[in-house]
Amino acid sequence: MEREQNQERIEAVLRLPAARRYAYFLQRVTESGEVWGLDGEGWALALDDAGRDVLPLWPAPEFAELCATRLWSGFKPRAIPLQDLLESVLPQLEQEGMPVGIFFTPQGQGHPASARELIDALRSVRAPLA
Repeated sequence: MEREQNQERIEAVLRLPAARRYAYFLQRVTESGEVWGLDGEGWALALDDAGRDVLPLWPAPEFAELCATRLWSGFKPRAIPLQDLLESVLPQLEQEGMPVGIFFTPQGQGHPASARELIDALRSVRAPLA
């Protein structure tokens, strides 16, 4: 029963529009303290509409695992601590001009963001309320 409920929740989240999945991503990763990518012999990358590399990120391993098909077949979900993402990964991506793709689905839709946008969004969600 619990597995069925979990599967229903996953499917419901995947049906959300990209902007709503982005909001879900921000909330979930600030609560859990980690984000997820797909790792094979290096991180899985996608291409944006301009042909640039994009680093796809997910809020939980089950969502990443659903996307480990076709070109990413054989890739496995790998956690990135939120602190490492904010202090190391995203600043490096910002220097390189590489955007991130937030919460791809098996159909490929994701919310595009620059590394700077994601840093700012995560820090605003993490900021204590006054």
